[in-house]
Amino acid sequence: MPWVPPTKESIPQNPQNPSTPGIQELLNVAKRDVPYELWKVTPLVLKATAGLRLLPGEKAQKLLQNVKEVFKASPFLVGDDCVSIMNGTDEGVSAWITVNFLTGSLRTPGKGSVGMLDLGGGSTQITFLPRLQGTLQTSPPGYLTSLQMFNRTYKLYSYSYLGLGLMSARLAVLGGEEGKPAEGGEELVSPCLSPGFEGEWEHAKITYRISGQKAAGSLYQLCASRVSEILRNKVHRTEEVKGVDFYAFSYYYDLAVNAGFIDVEKGGSLVVGDFEIAAKYVCRTAETQPLRSPFLCLDLTYVSSLLQELGFPGDKVLKLARKINNVETSWALGATFHYIDSLSRRRSPAP
Repeated sequence: MPWVPPTKESIPQNPQNPSTPGIQELLNVAKRDVPYELWKVTPLVLKATAGLRLLPGEKAQKLLQNVKEVFKASPFLVGDDCVSIMNGTDEGVSAWITVNFLTGSLRTPGKGSVGMLDLGGGSTQITFLPRLQGTLQTSPPGYLTSLQMFNRTYKLYSYSYLGLGLMSARLAVLGGEEGKPAEGGEELVSPCLSPGFEGEWEHAKITYRISGQKAAGSLYQLCASRVSEILRNKVHRTEEVKGVDFYAFSYYYDLAVNAGFIDVEKGGSLVVGDFEIAAKYVCRTAETQPLRSPFLCLDLTYVSSLLQELGFPGDKVLKLARKINNVETSWALGATFHYIDSLSRRRSPAP
């Protein structure tokens, strides 16, 4: 029997909720793409990431409750756990599933897996499958997690550093505090901005007045020193990353594009040391002329330092891609696989 598009009257209408227009738009896309007869058996799930983890608990829960109300008024399958905040490890693991599925590692027995680096606004993740016993023995508590997928169990090294995403790192380097306006509306002065620069920057719905610091010395060296203070004792270094192939996503990709290392559409590869070379060049340029982005010196210096702190040598090759085989390399695909796989395990009878 051919599918007949439902009339407007046959579709349950969502309550008017001014805080969730974007969610409603996504639901409309789902209604258009999912056949009508499958709506009632199609799970509907929302997983929030670091941006929401950084909000005060009450504010975050109110947003989630608003979304849940919209979900419950939809015609899709909605469970009690349909809306939640992902912990950082889940985010990293889901991205690892995505890239290893798309590269064929999860489907081809014996094919080596790849690692994943993701740099978001509020947090940054690193995930890979350790092969060395030393990594398993020396990793701090909380850095190893078990993943059951496609009838296999993987013991992954995975950690999410909340507060070390690019936007949160910018704020820390500038001397601000997450979720709090600058005291008395004072300017945040940083050695990572061009001397004489003055402007405004909005982060997490707070607008900060920012300016560059006029100081003697190399802008790059001053900025690198400040970034080093922010990262000190916050990142675990593991030697095994030197021998694992890694893909890098999100702001890693964007910065590589801005620095001219990869094509904006096709992506590409670079070595870790390229970020330091670009940082030195951009910071030196910023000493005498305005940049198209006032944060480019800071961002490149931060990413270069972060990768070194994680244990990546300067000659380590990273692959950067937005798509693999025309599929987006975000954590969403991996989270979907994991969720569906967990549903099938719940429904399977106990042995």
